[in-house]
Amino acid sequence: MSLQGNGNNHNYRPNLNDENDSFLKFNDSEQYAQITGQNPTSIEQDGTVEFGAAEDERKKKLQEAIESENSSAYEDLDDFIYRQNKRRARTSGHRHHHHHISPSVLSPGRVRRKKSSSKKKHKHRHHHHRHHRKKRLRKWQKISLGIIIALISLILILIIAIALMYFAGQNALLDDGGLNINVPDFAETSDNGQYITYKGHKYKYNDRITNILCMGSDLDAEITRVSPAEDDYATGGQADSLFLASMNVDTGDINMVNISRETMTDVNVYTASGKAAGSRNEQICLAYAYGDGEETSCQNELVAVRRLFYNLPVNFYLSLNINGIGPINDSVGGVLVRSPETIAEFHEGETYNLHGSLAQSFVRARSHATVKGNNLRMERQKIYLESFAQNVFTKTRSNLGTPLDVYNTANTYITTNAGLNEVAYFSVTALRGGFNGLNIANVPGEVKEGKKYAEFYVDEEKFFELFLKLYYIKVE
Repeated sequence: MSLQGNGNNHNYRPNLNDENDSFLKFNDSEQYAQITGQNPTSIEQDGTVEFGAAEDERKKKLQEAIESENSSAYEDLDDFIYRQNKRRARTSGHRHHHHHISPSVLSPGRVRRKKSSSKKKHKHRHHHHRHHRKKRLRKWQKISLGIIIALISLILILIIAIALMYFAGQNALLDDGGLNINVPDFAETSDNGQYITYKGHKYKYNDRITNILCMGSDLDAEITRVSPAEDDYATGGQADSLFLASMNVDTGDINMVNISRETMTDVNVYTASGKAAGSRNEQICLAYAYGDGEETSCQNELVAVRRLFYNLPVNFYLSLNINGIGPINDSVGGVLVRSPETIAEFHEGETYNLHGSLAQSFVRARSHATVKGNNLRMERQKIYLESFAQNVFTKTRSNLGTPLDVYNTANTYITTNAGLNEVAYFSVTALRGGFNGLNIANVPGEVKEGKKYAEFYVDEEKFFELFLKLYYIKVE
């Protein structure tokens, strides 16, 4: 029986252990000769070799060699088919690394054989392609990205808006309108008050200070008769509380001067129809009455305060109706205070967290049993303002929009010529300075019992020294 071993027939396995299998057709006579040890020239041209029954050992070696070589060829062919199928499965739009196949592998009748040891297991190494595809965002990712971009845009707009308001507010607040300070007879001025000489020392006006008059108005106050001849009455209410707030724009320090509503000074008088009726020396709170309870009342009160402060530049005013105290108080989460006296619902030395009407009662209640009742109320107002301002500052550090929120809440209850620019400027400057609290001083003087009401008289020399300390710089 003749067995033909051909490289094209991969399913065929010769059995050299069969005594009847005496012939093997082998394609490579040189390889056969190398394995069997025979001379290649002794092998027939067609590769046919005859084996005898006694050549078992040689047949065994040849069987192992053929199996090893065929196994390697099968694996090469499997790898080639695997790569070809994978190449066809890929989309035509992608670029690939092409594998170059040896012609000897593709040629009929021959399979290139790899040298391998029969004791070692052949390992397939397939080349895996990594395609760099552009990742597409999912719908929720697109929505989230859009929200983030919108928030960042809003924050940038807010920052830019505050910056623009800040610089616009700075320009307005620092405009002194032409300095013209009028000092008492015991002091001297030069350059319209740019310099003041007092007790042998020279002082220069601090042009880095900006001032705003803050008022608490009460429209339910007693109506004041202006002129008996014309039978006109002032109906604008009264300024129950008066504070002149000053800020150093370089340091952010805020100073406030608490002006007693009972301070006796010259007040411009107007009829209810708006006609000027001269001036009178009376309580400074009544300046507010000679107006419409809004702009004209504020303007007349501002004139009276500037006159008291030697014509100090004060460009802005803010008047708060007492009905707005509760809502504004609650907009900062309430205010914690300790009462300095026993009055109304409050007891001396006890602490209260003020909300709503309780806040209004704390700053408005006044005892009429003593001539110093307003002075005691001013002390409570001072305590309240310091705690309120600290609350605003604390919240502003985590939310720059807090001052604007307070302003918007107060907007219904206030009359002012200051806009958001000035509010932004005050807020940012105070925040930048770290807010060291409100330094509140009282106009020095003495309260006396008048013919009808309590009257407060200013200590001129002490007040002028306070004036120099707050608004001037000692230069020599």
